[in-house]
Amino acid sequence: MKTLKHYWSVAAMSIRLSIQSCFEYPLAFVGWLISNPMQFLVGFATIKFVVMEFDALADWNFKELAFLYGMSVLSHGLSVIFFTKTWYMGWTILRGEMDMLRLRPMNTLFQFLFGEMNFVGLTDLVPGVILFVYGCISVQFQWTLHNTAAMLCAVVGGTLLRGAFYLGFGSLTFWTKSPFHVSSFFQELFNRTNMYPLSMYPRAVQFIFTFILPMGWICFYPASAFMGKASMLTLPHGMAFVTLALGIALFAVACAVFRAGFKQYESAGS
Repeated sequence: MKTLKHYWSVAAMSIRLSIQSCFEYPLAFVGWLISNPMQFLVGFATIKFVVMEFDALADWNFKELAFLYGMSVLSHGLSVIFFTKTWYMGWTILRGEMDMLRLRPMNTLFQFLFGEMNFVGLTDLVPGVILFVYGCISVQFQWTLHNTAAMLCAVVGGTLLRGAFYLGFGSLTFWTKSPFHVSSFFQELFNRTNMYPLSMYPRAVQFIFTFILPMGWICFYPASAFMGKASMLTLPHGMAFVTLALGIALFAVACAVFRAGFKQYESAGS
């Protein structure tokens, strides 16, 4: 309990310092506050345009797509706050910035993830919350006890799934020694598999993003269950809970990959 309290105090201090550092350059933060929501508004407008031109997408109307997109942006915003450091693991490793983690008497993965929180990620989270609320209102989502618990599981699980992909594949740099940025690659895949219904793609693509790279579980399958939509799998009352279980499992695997890679880490001065 004492150790847990210590780690919590370190995380709280990190959050406070991140907030302070963010407001050292208030104009930069204002810039992020304007530009980040704009990209999601453009994405939202794109969905509206596509539906107007082609009617429903794979039997999903605009309101249902808004609900799907809102869930996606919400989990994205949370992942930006907690997992931004994993986006640039390649350069972090190659520049030897992992050296300091070896010297501190704390868990290395905890230091890496929570040593510096991305408070600017709130500029992604706020529009995510707004779009999510709009989507829920549009489809008249019923906030029953079961649905509320399922939605919480879906959002947390989706966030962990995003973090698992960033952390797991980013950790491969320990072996490859390549500065490949996983963020742009996976964000593009996340957009393609969560901005639109996965059911609009060929069965082979659906299979890949369901079982091999399970990005469809971030929000498509939970949203399908909430909306009663057809999908490759049918678990009408359990999709969201599977998302949480899968998110926890894959994030645990990603953490194991990080730890294994960190053991192979060679200091920049070695």
